[in-house]
Amino acid sequence: MQRIYNWLVISFLCFLTVNFCNSRNDLAEVAHTRYKDNCALSETYNGLASRIFTIESAEFIRSIEPEVPAVYQGLQNISVKVVVGSGSGSGVLFCRGVADKWKTFVWTAGHVVRRLQREDKTFRNATIEFQRRYCGTILKKWELEAKVIAYSNQYTGEDLALLEIIGKYNSVYSVEFSENEIELVGTEVIHVGSTAGFYNSVSTGIISQTDRNHRGKSYDQTSTMAYPGSSGGGIYTTDGKCIGLVTLGVGPGLNFYVPVRRMRAWAKKEGIEWAMDHEVAVPLSRTPTKLEMAPREAEIIISLPPPPAYGSDAPQGAL
Repeated sequence: MQRIYNWLVISFLCFLTVNFCNSRNDLAEVAHTRYKDNCALSETYNGLASRIFTIESAEFIRSIEPEVPAVYQGLQNISVKVVVGSGSGSGVLFCRGVADKWKTFVWTAGHVVRRLQREDKTFRNATIEFQRRYCGTILKKWELEAKVIAYSNQYTGEDLALLEIIGKYNSVYSVEFSENEIELVGTEVIHVGSTAGFYNSVSTGIISQTDRNHRGKSYDQTSTMAYPGSSGGGIYTTDGKCIGLVTLGVGPGLNFYVPVRRMRAWAKKEGIEWAMDHEVAVPLSRTPTKLEMAPREAEIIISLPPPPAYGSDAPQGAL
């Protein structure tokens, strides 16, 4: 009997031991499962938090480094500074293929390069300054020489000039001239020029009036801000089309530009329409412009007072 009792006790203890071990295993499995679930949840949370942080960071970066609207960036890419001695003006790039070469031309105001003219009516080279900027920082700055290939005097002509950059400069940026002969009064416009020597200053305004007569020439009037140094800088519609070059200023918000219709008429007369329209072929053996002929007809050069203290080469009334 005693043996039977001991056997029962031992069997019961074994039963309790086995159940206890199984219970511990079940608890461990449950704990491990919950641990895995918590890890997965934690990873999900961390991923979501990271994504939220990334989105917020991107928004923050965009807020402190706003992107320049495409039209303004494009107009800055085609605008340059024309340096003449101690003064400067502005210019607009026109690029195209000529024969088997890619060439870059610069449209500007005639009076900007006037001081480069020699007694025999030929011209010294001008200096074209380029800058690449980002968020107010100059990333790159360089200069190239350009020769004057067509010129019209401020008083006896159209006050326009066309320059050709000497040396290799493969620009992908080129001005597009408007096909419209005249824009409506009130049309919003943009001006980009090296105002007072400050490279690529951007201002906006409207066309205040068209066909203003000054010294027998027809100008269009704009409220866009322009000062000495702006001469030769383009006036553009909000879609980026050039409608003329600033050449004459009277006061803040009262400035005048040579409209594209006058530019086309002069270009046709000089045989340089190809410098405004890619569809016009460049003749391989063309008639030289007056400037390229030597000697050429004398032009009346009116004596002018010295430039203002800030070093602009613009004569009185000109920008």
